[in-house]
Amino acid sequence: MINILTKLLSVADMITCLIILKLILTCSSEPHCSKFHYEEKLLEKMIRTEILVENMKKQIDDIETRVTGTLAKLNEDTVKWKGEIEAMQDNSNTSLQLLQEKAKSDLDKNMQEVQDLKAKVVSPKIAFNARNIKNRKPGAGDTIIFTDILLNLGDSYNTDTGVFTVPLGGIYLFTVQLCIYTSSYIDFGLVADNVYMDEARYRDDSGHICCYKLTTTVHIKSGTKVWVKVIYRTESGDTLYHNDAHYWTSFSGVLIHID
Repeated sequence: MINILTKLLSVADMITCLIILKLILTCSSEPHCSKFHYEEKLLEKMIRTEILVENMKKQIDDIETRVTGTLAKLNEDTVKWKGEIEAMQDNSNTSLQLLQEKAKSDLDKNMQEVQDLKAKVVSPKIAFNARNIKNRKPGAGDTIIFTDILLNLGDSYNTDTGVFTVPLGGIYLFTVQLCIYTSSYIDFGLVADNVYMDEARYRDDSGHICCYKLTTTVHIKSGTKVWVKVIYRTESGDTLYHNDAHYWTSFSGVLIHID
């Protein structure tokens, strides 16, 4: 800006000098006249020159004012553009961050779904099978406890209590086989948290020891306790019979579908 003004002032000085030089040459070429007339003409030309210089200075001041205003406007626009660019960058960073968070959330969700599907496809092995009985003449309301473990995948059947605790919610298949003495009978049920899932009455009138089987499929939640419960039985003597060679009493269960 200073360089521009310096150049403009230099041009103005050069013009002033040329005008004065022209006046001198003009006067030297004019016919000789009186001293008063000469001075009058010279003064007139100097006044015109001064007016011309003043006009040029005004034009230069006007140019300087416009240049200053243009520079100020340019600075203002630069600040505005810088702010808009920074805002766009901030918005871009925010949008990128939101996209990254959404992508991570979707990935975590998909990974969880994959794990859930994998758990369903590769279902945990939950199964048990116990035989033999602790008490051959249980009373009404008693639990029939099967004492000998043949299979206990998941370690969920308790031989001390006769209770199977469901480790995973899903659909289970349960089977109960009871052998009863001649001319005896027993009513029992398969219960889950004291709710009967299935019931049966076995009676022998054939004069031989007979074994009967109850099979049921139920949908139960994790943590549910399942056992075999006596409803009624023969009032006197042993009712249940077990023989390792031919007559087995047993209680078994297996998970066939996980929730």
